[in-house]
Amino acid sequence: MFSIENTIIDWVINSYNTLGYPGIFIFMVIEPTVLPFPGEIILTLAGWLLVNNYFELFYVSLLATFGTLIGCIIEYYIAKIFGLKLINRFRKYFLITEKDIQKTESYFLKYGYYFVFITRFIPFFPKSLTSIIAGLYKMNIYKFSLITFLASFPANYLYIYVGNRLGKNYSDIEKYIDPFKLPILIIGCTLVLFYFVLKFYKIKRSI
Repeated sequence: MFSIENTIIDWVINSYNTLGYPGIFIFMVIEPTVLPFPGEIILTLAGWLLVNNYFELFYVSLLATFGTLIGCIIEYYIAKIFGLKLINRFRKYFLITEKDIQKTESYFLKYGYYFVFITRFIPFFPKSLTSIIAGLYKMNIYKFSLITFLASFPANYLYIYVGNRLGKNYSDIEKYIDPFKLPILIIGCTLVLFYFVLKFYKIKRSI
């Protein structure tokens, strides 16, 4: 499990070094549906590796947001055109349970556009869930696109900014966290393992 995560991180870093700015756009387009990896980490790495000043911070955030928008629109139309039957057939490959879909559906029906907006700010909340439900209920595509863009830009900007600050101050930060590296690593690995085990367990039960 962890070797897969490390391989993806190395691949993302190498891609940024090779592709430069277009890399963040490409990753954010495919992140919701293709990469089994949180976009928040992809954005943080982009801030670390691609940003050197405030203009680049704004530019990279804008590229990431357009990538997010296109990726979400693709999912929206997949759900709108092919319906819930196709989603249920492939959802297990993206660690989405039937309960996840039902819960998202209930919140969408209750809060509508507000729910779409708010979920773009929630860390590690699967963007695909909101886009799928919006597509299934044929939410107005123009409103969906506008809300997704307006909500995603500040969220993406924040993660890229944090990554940039971490990169610039890494040597200073390392001095403080060095004595705690092993406990932090153990806790982090345990949480990641627990998350994936819980997801697989829920998916297995729902099949």
